[in-house]
Amino acid sequence: MFRITLPAADSSDAPKVEPLKIDLIGAHGLLYAFHSLYVMVNEGPKKGLWRLKDTDGDEQFAPAELLVPIIGKKLNDRVNGGGEHGVHSVVLAPDGKSLYFTSGNHAPLPDSLGKTRPVHWGEDHLVPRIWDPRGHARGILAPGGNIIRTDPDGKEVEMFAMGFRNAFDFAFDANGEMFTYDSDMEWDIGHPWYMPTRVNHVVDGGDYGWRSGSGRWPAYYADSLPAVINVGPGSPTGMIFGTGAKFPAKYQTALFAADWTYSTLYAIHFIPDGATFRAEKEEFVSGKPLPLTDVVINPKDGAMYFAAGGRRTESALYRVTYVGTESTSQQLPPPPTAAAQRRRKLEALHVDDAGPGAIDTAWSSLGSSDRFLRFSARVALEHQPPTLWAERALNETNPTASIESLIGLARVGDKSLQPRIITALGRLDFNRMSAENKLPLLRGVGIKLHPYGTPA
Repeated sequence: MFRITLPAADSSDAPKVEPLKIDLIGAHGLLYAFHSLYVMVNEGPKKGLWRLKDTDGDEQFAPAELLVPIIGKKLNDRVNGGGEHGVHSVVLAPDGKSLYFTSGNHAPLPDSLGKTRPVHWGEDHLVPRIWDPRGHARGILAPGGNIIRTDPDGKEVEMFAMGFRNAFDFAFDANGEMFTYDSDMEWDIGHPWYMPTRVNHVVDGGDYGWRSGSGRWPAYYADSLPAVINVGPGSPTGMIFGTGAKFPAKYQTALFAADWTYSTLYAIHFIPDGATFRAEKEEFVSGKPLPLTDVVINPKDGAMYFAAGGRRTESALYRVTYVGTESTSQQLPPPPTAAAQRRRKLEALHVDDAGPGAIDTAWSSLGSSDRFLRFSARVALEHQPPTLWAERALNETNPTASIESLIGLARVGDKSLQPRIITALGRLDFNRMSAENKLPLLRGVGIKLHPYGTPA
């Protein structure tokens, strides 16, 4: 690892590059916070989140401390938790009090995982899966790639979201909303289950549907969440919001997402849409070749810096500045919509035994026309003991709320409830149902038939 001291933007001086005396290799993610350098180590026998401190003021770091081990368990006959689908990036939380880090679908969960915001991560397939014929992720089951939250000392480790294939990085906007750029499975192009690289709005308790092989959940499954925008084939790497950049306004609120394979840095422009967003993409920087790896905004000079290299290509560090007449004064995104604020209140209930009012609060959004509100409400419900709300779900008359609550009960309820769930779903008139409810209804039936089969 190296420390780079940058010259001023108007200076002709070369950057100062000095090696650090750090006995770690295979670092994917780096973050300086809490007077510490956090390092996500992807290679060697001790993978995971490490911390280094300068304990004597000599501008070098003391021996590294492994905070959150992600040991290379043998997930199948080829994968031991490392490599390009292993542990990746680490990011400071918007409130400045905790850390988040991400791993790909070849990394095991931390042994110290104590809590999880997603409740259920079964496979839930009625149709037999086709494993990848070349062996990629063969035998690896959910949760797949995930985002973990932890305190600065690595003592409290909690899964925040899951179901990614191999999201290398993620970023927060100025309102604290999280986004990631997940990879596609390029060998699946042309198959019904192919999912292109896509930008996801990552919400508390979210499941984004990666399952190995043909088991990939389609975007319409009610118990997963769709993309904000599909980008296409590629290899996502680093990403950052333009917050703090001395750029024109629309780029200050844009998400910059790097694609290694196609040498393109995209600017993703978000438009609020209920409790989530829709988006438009723009090619911001491209080159031939320009294998982008990561990108940051320097708060001191307002410039963008991005790195390129990898797989024996030439490495370089680039700086991007704006030249023009448009204003570069600080621009913030619009404040959260009323639906987004409501979603956040539901996310506060994504804990076990959230109290007597949690079920009523969640229920009020189960019938919403907003998919992200329905999802957050169902996750809140799933955290509460099913014995407290099973009868209410089985007797609900609003079609949308009925389907959502029964999906939740199918996911977390006892096997003995299977015949009653199927009966309750069967009471809904499929032919007279809105198009938006037909696929969720079929999904609810499918979840309950797997893994228990046809009810007696």
